[in-house]
Amino acid sequence: MGFIEWHDNMWVGHPAIDDDHRRLIQYVNELYSAMTAGKGKDILGGILAELAKDTQEHFEREESVWKAGGYVDFNRHKQQHVDLFQTVGEFKAKYDQGTARLSLDVMNFMREWLMHHILTSDKAAAEAIAR
Repeated sequence: MGFIEWHDNMWVGHPAIDDDHRRLIQYVNELYSAMTAGKGKDILGGILAELAKDTQEHFEREESVWKAGGYVDFNRHKQQHVDLFQTVGEFKAKYDQGTARLSLDVMNFMREWLMHHILTSDKAAAEAIAR
């Protein structure tokens, strides 16, 4: 069992976005497994870097879909992405400098944010542009 389990209720109905979500969940699970196994900073840092890169690419793809679909709450949705990316970027910079460590609190934050965002914000956006 992973740190985050994928469930059918997480599908938003857009194949590329759904694939992205599954991949992001996979990275969070890999990061959690490496953290709990006591892996070194180089392994954790590599997974964290891939997660950050894929998250940025996912946000860009998702925003282009929502914007092209005329999603009326697009700016609020985009701001959620900006806020998360800033938070993760700040953490990653501190982690890379050795002034922060990956902890269960950080992992729980990532899980809760991702689950909430998929199940509420992304689903709402997908439903709105499908109308």
